[in-house]
Amino acid sequence: MTSRAEQIAPRRIGIRRPGDAWLALLGILVFWGLSAWIYQLTQGLIATGMRDVVSWGLYIFTFAFFVGLSAGGLIVASGAEVFGVRALKPLSRLGVMTAAACVLVAAMTIIPDLGNPQRVWELFRYPNWSSPLIWDILIIIVYFVFAVTDLAVMVRRGTEPSVRARRLRMLAYAGLPAAVTLHSITAWIFGLQISRPWWNTALMAPLFVTSAILSGAALVTLVALAAQRFDRFELQPETRNALCGLMAAAIAVDLFLVASDYITILWGNVPRERAALDIILPGGSWQWLFWLEWIVGGLVPFVLLVVPRFRVRPPLVAAASLLVMVGVYAFRIELVVGGMLRPLLHFAPGNAIGSYTLGAASFQYDGIYHPTWVEYAIITALFAFLGVLITLGYRRLRAIGERE
Repeated sequence: MTSRAEQIAPRRIGIRRPGDAWLALLGILVFWGLSAWIYQLTQGLIATGMRDVVSWGLYIFTFAFFVGLSAGGLIVASGAEVFGVRALKPLSRLGVMTAAACVLVAAMTIIPDLGNPQRVWELFRYPNWSSPLIWDILIIIVYFVFAVTDLAVMVRRGTEPSVRARRLRMLAYAGLPAAVTLHSITAWIFGLQISRPWWNTALMAPLFVTSAILSGAALVTLVALAAQRFDRFELQPETRNALCGLMAAAIAVDLFLVASDYITILWGNVPRERAALDIILPGGSWQWLFWLEWIVGGLVPFVLLVVPRFRVRPPLVAAASLLVMVGVYAFRIELVVGGMLRPLLHFAPGNAIGSYTLGAASFQYDGIYHPTWVEYAIITALFAFLGVLITLGYRRLRAIGERE
């Protein structure tokens, strides 16, 4: 007769093998991205698709996306404590852990965009305090330290339950405005640029905060559902329903704000503002972003999240969460591309594109942007590294939970 330990051992081995294969795959992608970054360092930013007209590209809208994921994760965790949403409390550790991982990767995303990593030091040596960029860097650092501290308090052993609860509540009240501030400052990097069409709007900060709640809740849901599918994590029905309700409400508010921005631009009909929006709307050269945001990442997941017979099925909730993140990412692309491709000012004989090809014009009125394999490889590596951090972080949280 076999012992209880011998009966359990094979199951644990079976659980770890898929996880180890998953980490190995992510490691390969990270190595590929590092190779691409080394190539970019040797060639310069000419290895990317960015030029004089379109100086922000894949790196920047991915940075904004990661910041949103991190802010949303902490909002979910802090909101459970501040507003007393008991159904979300089991996900507090998971939310803070994903927040810390995402903000770390967000900071790393800036490095390849600078071209020369030594320029990071210059941001601190010669700070421009009138620019929201330096404030965004500072809030990212503060936010990361705060998330790590919050997580350390959650998992610290030997603390009286009442003392821990009081400390967590204090941190939650500080974490909620910190998360909102983080994504608001990131939004103001765009919203305070009066030289770019479509960006200079007071709706930018509310849009970013709402999409952060949406994408952050979607990420926490995906991680929880994956842990339930491949491990012993239990996602209770009331917790899943609370996440579905939060995401559905955030989708509605997010699309309302985007629609309000569309209507304002269309009604005003300012030529350059309208030109930036037209490339996104149906019939434009980048219309696929519209369909991704409104249909694939908006209407479809909204239906999956509000229809009772859909929201009780974990695979459909996971699909909705993934589509939500696709929609939010599409909005980030839409924002950067729309503002960059149609600059407000033209200089005769046009705007320099930063390169010259025999027989082709070196000046143009509108920008052209197509990411290169280098950008795709580096961004893929950053997503893979985020997967590594979340996977290892979950394993660590699980081990701590088993000892408690």
